[in-house]
Amino acid sequence: MKTKITYLILSCFFLIGSFSCSDFLEEKSQNMAYVEKVSDLNELLIGEGYWPVISGNYEVDTSNASQISTWTQLTADMTKYFPYIHLMDDDVSEYLYGNIGTSEKNYIRLKAAHLHHWQPDPFLDSNNEEIEDKNWRKTWSRIAAMNSIIYQIGVLRDHEDDQQLCNRVEGEARFLRAQYYFWLANLYGQPYRKTSAATDLCIPLKTSEEVEDKYFSRATSAEVWGQIVSDLEKATVLLRGIEQTTKYRTNQTAAFVLLSRVHLFMENYEQAVACADSALKKIDYRLLDLNTHQEGSPVYVNSTEVIFTHGPNLMAILHAPIYTSYANAYTSCYTSSDDLMACFSEKDLHRKAFFIERPSPGSGYRCVKTHNYHECVSDFFAIRLPEAYLNKAEALAILGREDEAITTIQELRANRFADADAISESGEELVNFIRDERRRELCFEGHRWFDLRRYAVNSVYPYEKEIRHASMIYSNNSVYQEGVYVLHPYSEDAAAYTLPIPNYAIEFNEGYLTNEVRPTRDMIANQ
Repeated sequence: MKTKITYLILSCFFLIGSFSCSDFLEEKSQNMAYVEKVSDLNELLIGEGYWPVISGNYEVDTSNASQISTWTQLTADMTKYFPYIHLMDDDVSEYLYGNIGTSEKNYIRLKAAHLHHWQPDPFLDSNNEEIEDKNWRKTWSRIAAMNSIIYQIGVLRDHEDDQQLCNRVEGEARFLRAQYYFWLANLYGQPYRKTSAATDLCIPLKTSEEVEDKYFSRATSAEVWGQIVSDLEKATVLLRGIEQTTKYRTNQTAAFVLLSRVHLFMENYEQAVACADSALKKIDYRLLDLNTHQEGSPVYVNSTEVIFTHGPNLMAILHAPIYTSYANAYTSCYTSSDDLMACFSEKDLHRKAFFIERPSPGSGYRCVKTHNYHECVSDFFAIRLPEAYLNKAEALAILGREDEAITTIQELRANRFADADAISESGEELVNFIRDERRRELCFEGHRWFDLRRYAVNSVYPYEKEIRHASMIYSNNSVYQEGVYVLHPYSEDAAAYTLPIPNYAIEFNEGYLTNEVRPTRDMIANQ
């Protein structure tokens, strides 16, 4: 007898339209898939669980900082994934080269201006035209698919001979659901604050496979983050002993690293250390020594540091070269901030491995650490071994186990510096030292914005800062800074650190979902 699975792309409460949930089911009935065994769910997991690895057939020349082969497909991907994760923090600066007007070569700056400047509605372009935030819709469609798969595994288990495949599919589905909730919570919800998580508002929470005829509101941080922990804990058990044939599917080690990150955010420091240790004991992965590594960045799929990756790479767009060869035209984009680059000392090998200096008469550094057409590593969904060291070291330092923290971080630094200096810091200075190392190692991999949010609400060693984003303009045949936009520290400007849930979701839920008002931000003109 066939078991029926609802092959839904979206949960009804996130859709645009005036139809009811029952109307939606009737409208989409032709998209039902019929599942007889777990192998059918495995196929569904591949198609609806994982994000596509490469979006568009483009190629980036990482040896030449001024060349890129195509442009149209790259810019088309800007609204499909998570470009804003690399545009809001203190690692990025606007980059303008030449008078490129309003053509598609200026697409990135035009589309991301309100986002980069933390405006009340970040999803408006420079002409105040709405940009659809497709990431909310796409992520919830994957959560809905994972809900169905997890439910169906429970139905099929008693009749399935291949229990290992059952464990693998359920483990991967739980990991992916946790990863998606982690991202949504850190983009659209308040940062997890241990002292008020039971009342702080986060995002909606839905784990049932059923399409429910009701509206949804924001769940609390405690509820959402509790679900993330539960899914990842189960994933670490279900994926035990599962050998993956590709790094484009997750595994137990990746689940341990992500769980260690989640516990670090939640200030569960003992658990963060334990999960990091579980990942670090896996002999399949090891650090590459940049002192002897001759092939540029260690971030490529078959690197022994890369544990798991899925999703596209957007840094090729965001840190585009100054010149598009196919159109014989200059472009504008973003680049590594002076604030970030000042973090790298002369002994630090990250600079050579991760960056390319822009050619004269331009200036600045493109980050090309994850650019590889043939071995694409996502710049926001990847899980890498260095993070386990960083999670563990920070947790140990906050726990006061400073000798262990120093030993852990120095093991990473020995592979990242030409003669790494001894560490003499202690207490808060040691914690900040490790956080700075995290910034250097994980820059432009989707960590910094989330880290700044969690540092600001940390109950032991809080840290917050002002961020300044310059606004560049071309005039009189030259480029200059016309002014600056300022994001104040979190304690003064909290609403701007949370993205608004898209209007289509707000309207459909008829007031059950609400957004905090973000303040208007004026440019401070150069004096």
